[in-house]
Amino acid sequence: MAEKEVVCAGNQAWNGPKSSNVKDMPETAVVPAGPEPGEPQNTAVILTHCENAAVAAPVVFAGAAPKPSRPAKRYERFGETIRYLTMDEWNRFLDCVDEYRHKLMFRLIYHLGCRVGEFVRIQLKHLDFSRSSVLIPAENTKTHYRRTSHVPRGLMNEVKSMLRREGRMLKRLETMPNPDDFLFRKPGRSRSGHYSENRVRQIFQRYVKKSGLDREYATDSKGRKLHQITVHSLRHSHIMHHIHVHKLPLPIVQKQVGHRTLSATSVYLNPSEEAVGKAYERATNRIDVD
Repeated sequence: MAEKEVVCAGNQAWNGPKSSNVKDMPETAVVPAGPEPGEPQNTAVILTHCENAAVAAPVVFAGAAPKPSRPAKRYERFGETIRYLTMDEWNRFLDCVDEYRHKLMFRLIYHLGCRVGEFVRIQLKHLDFSRSSVLIPAENTKTHYRRTSHVPRGLMNEVKSMLRREGRMLKRLETMPNPDDFLFRKPGRSRSGHYSENRVRQIFQRYVKKSGLDREYATDSKGRKLHQITVHSLRHSHIMHHIHVHKLPLPIVQKQVGHRTLSATSVYLNPSEEAVGKAYERATNRIDVD
């Protein structure tokens, strides 16, 4: 098959191929010539780059045109897609959690802003009591990037108290004999494995119903009811509260919850339904006073 060259024009024309201003990189790219008449074709562009110039050349490849990529999923209906608890609902939910270990679990999920799959795999060796933080290893994350998330000091002290009561931490030191133990072990005789994600979801849903916050918004293709508030809503709630209520900078929240990009966190910048309602309430009150 015939071949053609795409030659870099720019510094080479001025300085010559041996000039010190030209970077050490290939000066030419050899590509196949176009297909015979009647064959399908699609065109791409190769940029051959010199120090101060880049020349775009069309390159023809034989074969079928590539399929168009799917558009990125967008949160067009923010209030319906990101299902979170308001601050009042969050406190109402906690008031209904009557088992201490369960309350500790859900408070940790909320304050870490983590996914349930990340939470159930937390091991004792991932806890840093001096810095009041938890390491989320890369293999446990959705993005495959490790991160360290902050935990309020008071909550971390409660975790220490729980571990000492269970005999998994020394009384006077922050030493743990079995650092590979999971932070929350599944109940039973073996007590070696961690809670399953589904089990945490079931426990959460039980308290959501108890608190009167359970709302169904649709059914799936199999006729199963879809709940507006799920355990993943704690992650959404963490982000919403720390952006809109606590006014933390967006990059800080991004690091805490492990978003790969700032744009992923910026989705939550849209006004919440709660914020819209309160803003209109304040505006109405001012009008009534005037």
